Amino acid sequence: MIIVWMSRLEKTEVSGQVQSGLVTVGEEEGKWLVLWEQDGEWTHHTEDANSTWYEGEIWAEMCAALRRGVASLMRKGYQPTLGFTPDTQQHERRMKERNEWIHCFGDLNVDDELYHKLVQWRKEVASSIRRAPYWITTNRMLRLVSAFVPQTLEELKQLPGFGEAKVHAYGEAILAITAPVPRRTTFPLDWVSAAVGPAAFLQWVYQQEEQKMSGELNRLVDKRTLIEAVQLKLEPEVMMERLNVDRRELLVRIEALSEEGYDMMSYADHVLSEIDAETRSRIEDSLQEMGMDYLKPIYIQIFGQEALKEVSAVIQRRYEYIRLIRMQVRNLGRTEQGSTRQRHNSTKLRMDVEAKAV
Repeated sequence: MIIVWMSRLEKTEVSGQVQSGLVTVGEEEGKWLVLWEQDGEWTHHTEDANSTWYEGEIWAEMCAALRRGVASLMRKGYQPTLGFTPDTQQHERRMKERNEWIHCFGDLNVDDELYHKLVQWRKEVASSIRRAPYWITTNRMLRLVSAFVPQTLEELKQLPGFGEAKVHAYGEAILAITAPVPRRTTFPLDWVSAAVGPAAFLQWVYQQEEQKMSGELNRLVDKRTLIEAVQLKLEPEVMMERLNVDRRELLVRIEALSEEGYDMMSYADHVLSEIDAETRSRIEDSLQEMGMDYLKPIYIQIFGQEALKEVSAVIQRRYEYIRLIRMQVRNLGRTEQGSTRQRHNSTKLRMDVEAKAV
């Protein structure tokens, strides 16, 4: 194996024993390897045992696996002894931000029962105004409320994310939920950093980083899996099973890849071969006529109002056709714009050359 990068990390146990190990990134037979190897001889299994964090060909996936693994070690108390480790001192930067300590305390002291009541309230409000739940409050904001249990509007404003507009719109409703709940905290929140302490803060920071990098690695792997499945022209049902997503999410991801510049057109043609040319042409005309932002009006115009009452599988399949045709129309538009821009640049270059020649 060709060693590309390595760094040693160590931590000191309460007993005074020092545990250490080596993170290594190498390349072997065209594959990346990211390894964690403990120093010394370990005769029993530990959660920090030797492991392979990544083995594969994708650079971005390797980097995400490396960051996730290092964050996991640092969450457990390891620190680099020499050399560079990806973003290992971020906790020192975040310690300077007061709101970071408040968020840390909130995450570590969530009242699960109160939190679920707040989530249910948000779901009901979102449904009544036809908005996404996160538009009302984020999960993190609700965790803060459950941990600090504000009893007045002024107290609610001390929690990050609750500005004047948010408090004006939802403050009274939130306080009605928190009012009966006893609390162990006080306002103002100038005591939070002392209550958390540097050690717990550091662990929290790197636990977040570990979760973030795990999510990033999963997204990269899912993206590669989807690209490979599209190239093989696998059926949507097979893709859905491999990615553990529903049909709508699958189409959203395919559209996103198309926006990034990946060729999804041949796959779209493969799926759209199921419908007749007349229906396809009508959908294209309807998209041009009514715009591409909303699909329901297109669906009704093509299939009729009564078609909304059919079984879910049929409705989803028809929406899939519309989304794929919309993707093709948009891709064609980008291609034509690129060609026009290229012709314009070529003409301008020719005129500049002729002008200089004169």
